[in-house]
Amino acid sequence: MKLGADGIFVELAGDAHELRPSLRASMRLVRRHGLTGLLAAVDGFNVNIILDMLREAAIKPSLLLEEIAAIGLGAVRNRLTGPLAEFALAIAGIDPNDATPPAPANGKPVDPEQAFAQLFGVATGWLGWAPEEAWNATPVEILAARAGRTDLITDVLKAVFGSPKGTTATDARTDHYTDEQLRKIEEQGSDPAFDRAALHSLKNKGRTT
Repeated sequence: MKLGADGIFVELAGDAHELRPSLRASMRLVRRHGLTGLLAAVDGFNVNIILDMLREAAIKPSLLLEEIAAIGLGAVRNRLTGPLAEFALAIAGIDPNDATPPAPANGKPVDPEQAFAQLFGVATGWLGWAPEEAWNATPVEILAARAGRTDLITDVLKAVFGSPKGTTATDARTDHYTDEQLRKIEEQGSDPAFDRAALHSLKNKGRTT
């Protein structure tokens, strides 16, 4: 799901309710049902799991039961299957409207629950967000904020220390500074690789000329 994409909504009791794939909702649903379980539940319209999906999206589950009682299971299924499938795909990090082919996977598959836990660490550690802010954000929002912070630090480092000739800002970041090194530089307020002795020598030369 792209940053800034339109929200996912379901209509229940005459009102539109947003299915927001927050980090908290994603973590809990994947932990209980798994990604394939969520998709299978939507395809088979497993009412119990769908009630859980609505609950984690802060939508009253009773609204679904009332809607089924009012217009029938078939009509509700036809109306909700599309947005529920989009919600499950968003939790899996898949945008059905994105025509860009996915990058080939390298190494063993990533455990979704572990990936969400790492994103929580990024949000509360690297970005400095409060835990509640991290839980309410979507994975896409956290990744975008992390990329923005990394680019900002890279630009500062480039302005202060410069980049080797023939390299771009991205090359400088990936070739010389890992994400962990960037995080430590920001926390410590300095770069341990910086040659301070050379800087002092340069300053002293400036005073004697």
